[in-house]
Amino acid sequence: MKKGVKILSWLMALFLISFLSYFLINHNYEFSGYGLVVGFLFFIIVWSDKYYHFPLTALWIFAIWVVMHMLGGSVYLGGVRLYDLVLFNIFNGGGEFVILKYDQFVHAYCYFAISILVYFMLKKHMKLRQTKTLVIFAILAAIGVGLLNEVIEFFMVVFADAAEAVGGYYNTALDLVFNLIGGIIGAFFAKTVLDK
Repeated sequence: MKKGVKILSWLMALFLISFLSYFLINHNYEFSGYGLVVGFLFFIIVWSDKYYHFPLTALWIFAIWVVMHMLGGSVYLGGVRLYDLVLFNIFNGGGEFVILKYDQFVHAYCYFAISILVYFMLKKHMKLRQTKTLVIFAILAAIGVGLLNEVIEFFMVVFADAAEAVGGYYNTALDLVFNLIGGIIGAFFAKTVLDK
């Protein structure tokens, strides 16, 4: 394992164990579940780095998302959970139909990170390495992961009684839109900035 990856792995393990303990002590089973899923996902990415040789920048981008995600479910500003905080009031259609929330920004950032990782995974397997096809497949794969995330959220609603925390139809639809935005930006960032 590369030295930079090892340092990042130890930092993330420390961070995730701390937050998982905090969530369990406070009976926040929704984010305890997310913490386990995110920890497992991070472990898989670090393990697969031996094969894919991700740029260290890509791993740090993903790690920053992990931190943003865990803070979003645990930090409150002025009595408002960070995930519910409106960063910029770009559009307000009432109820959950508000843009731009911290939650939406984190969704875009997450799939920015995911599409970068997917880009390098696909590049190793695809013969047409410098084509638009690679970028398109990276975007599609990233939004596919986003759909899986929404399924996991659905299970958290069913099994951890997290309906209020997760949100309703507009929340899910906006999550998917911001996943797509992040996926597009990430795939192009991977190709134009990191793929040298």
